[in-house]
Amino acid sequence: MDEKKNEPRRSSKSGTNPRSARIAKNATSAAPKKALQGDIIFALDIGTRTVVGVLAKKTPQGCKIIDMETVAHEKRSMTDGQIEDIKSVAEDIKHVRRELENRRHITLSSACIAAAGRALKTMRCSWEYKLPKGEIISRESIKAAELDAVRRTFADFSQKNDSAPFYCVGHSVVSLSLDGFRIQTPEGHRGERLTTEIIAAFLPSYVVDSLVAAVDAAHLEVRSLTLEPIAAMNAVVPQELRLINLAVCDIGAGTSDVAVSRDGSVIAYGMATTAGDEITESIMRELLVDFNTAEAIKTSSEDEITYKNILMAENKISRGRVEEIIAPAALDLARVIAEEIIAANAKPPQAVFLVGGGSKLCGLAKMTAKELNIDESRVIVGNRGMFRGIIAPDDMELGAEHSTPLGIAISAGEGVSYDFTTITVNGKKLRAPDTNRLTVFELLGVAKIKPEQMLAPAGKSISFTLTREGNTEKFTVRGEPAKPSEIRVNGVEVPLSAPVTKGDEVVIVPAEKGTDGSARLSDYYDIKSLKAFTVTLFGKKLRAGSYLLVNEKDTALDRKIQDGDVIRPVKCVSLGEFLSMNNVMEKVLLNDSEAAPETLLQSGDIITRADERVPEKNDSTQASVQHDAAAAPEKSPENDNPTITVNGIRAEFPGRADGKPPIFLDVARAFSDDPTALLSHSGTITINGRIARLDEEIHNGDVIVIE
Repeated sequence: MDEKKNEPRRSSKSGTNPRSARIAKNATSAAPKKALQGDIIFALDIGTRTVVGVLAKKTPQGCKIIDMETVAHEKRSMTDGQIEDIKSVAEDIKHVRRELENRRHITLSSACIAAAGRALKTMRCSWEYKLPKGEIISRESIKAAELDAVRRTFADFSQKNDSAPFYCVGHSVVSLSLDGFRIQTPEGHRGERLTTEIIAAFLPSYVVDSLVAAVDAAHLEVRSLTLEPIAAMNAVVPQELRLINLAVCDIGAGTSDVAVSRDGSVIAYGMATTAGDEITESIMRELLVDFNTAEAIKTSSEDEITYKNILMAENKISRGRVEEIIAPAALDLARVIAEEIIAANAKPPQAVFLVGGGSKLCGLAKMTAKELNIDESRVIVGNRGMFRGIIAPDDMELGAEHSTPLGIAISAGEGVSYDFTTITVNGKKLRAPDTNRLTVFELLGVAKIKPEQMLAPAGKSISFTLTREGNTEKFTVRGEPAKPSEIRVNGVEVPLSAPVTKGDEVVIVPAEKGTDGSARLSDYYDIKSLKAFTVTLFGKKLRAGSYLLVNEKDTALDRKIQDGDVIRPVKCVSLGEFLSMNNVMEKVLLNDSEAAPETLLQSGDIITRADERVPEKNDSTQASVQHDAAAAPEKSPENDNPTITVNGIRAEFPGRADGKPPIFLDVARAFSDDPTALLSHSGTITINGRIARLDEEIHNGDVIVIE
């Protein structure tokens, strides 16, 4: 057959055969158009072994189940409820989505999910809410108080656990008090203060983020999030049964999650990483099979099971032998479940519901009852009749393994799960649970910004005392004001209490502490005019000339003034001033000669008592002294007290008491009481243009820079 005869005829103008266009149009119109998701709930239970998708709708009669699809992970892409391979899990979610969409001719765009309790933390708090004065308490006021308690608990938890980010994934109201009195239903009453006690559950962000990332990769939006034990509790123990002390344990493949009810509310949550996989792994070790084969052996209902081990040998095993192999692991699981329930409830509960795929393990209920020391009849494995508030087709198989996906659907329908809000904070997209109204303040914890960073103090002031021209004054140099924090939502400046919604662009700039008050000696004195040097008085080297005393320690160099410093100038350039300052009243000699009080002192001068004059020597002695003096090298006074330039200021630096030349560290000490801090914050530290060493000797004429 000629293939060209079967090709559609083309139009030179339009490029399309009119008849072909009509056929294509008719074919398109014949295909049923998929409906939008609308108010249909798409609940996704992303478990360690399977992904279960449930389509449901809230009705006045209860949560109506429309359809359900389950797919098992082809490989171990999850461990203990934590996603390891996001791409692989996303493909499984896509498979579930496609099957449901094709069967129901619907386009699914969002999903409700639940997180397992891996690394679960809980916090129990009471918060007071001020009610509108004189008004009757409405349901809305009670809900507002509850959400306020959740937000404040989340903020408190974030502040106490700032090492890693957490999400609040669920909460329960434990009790309500009106003006200090316990009350069951405050609606319709009047009062001033409604105290809400809640227990909130928190998971590390990496647990939640991996779940959300898998849903994102499947091209779905996360509509809401809850905790798996909360979902299971909502499916099995409705509000009217929570007056009884009941425990629900959701045993999955990776985790066993516990929720406990008492006195009308959920009072505790718990989690253990021992679950169904431990049973499977015991079969792997005993029979030398891979995980999938062990899982098939565990779940098989046949009396005799044929399998092939990793050595490619075909074997047969009886159901009884399988139960013998898994018995130790099953007993350990029962013990862990009992311990977790006791830890959450502080005592054995009145009854226990075991749900989840792991609860179907033969004999587990009996072993758990024994570990809890309660009657066997009070521990029951989940079944279809246990699910309350569920309307499902008669031919739909519902068992213990469906408690979580059904609970997710119920939670979403009743509005007890958290909406997930994506908000951009400082250019980074963050996900935060939106408890109907999220504020900038609550975003701080998600963005890892501490509340105290939004407030900053002014710079510290310094106060010091100065003496100038004979007058003593107290000065205060105030620090600069703090730079206030900035908060902008979509470019508009807002307060911390401002609400934020999905898609908002938020900029949070923490406050900056004001610069501390600062002053230097050169701000008040002419440092360049100061010149200090050393003279020897009665064998002791002392400071003379003009210099400054800071807290009675002398300095001739510029330095920063510290808080509390007492500064006064000293001027003793003449012999009389020097003797008066050192309380010397007796007659003295200057360089072995008598001198008038107004004689100006110089570096290296020696002052002795007049009665210590050396007697004249005879000619031979004098000649010997002169010979010795000529033979000895002349020692310059400036070698003891070198004149140096520091940061442009020329000054004579005092020599060391041991007679050795001063070193660079001595100069640094003169600059600051804390030379280490001074040098560590200085960018330039040189001597004569070279990088200075701490032990480098200082010589006459050296130029030093410390900046």
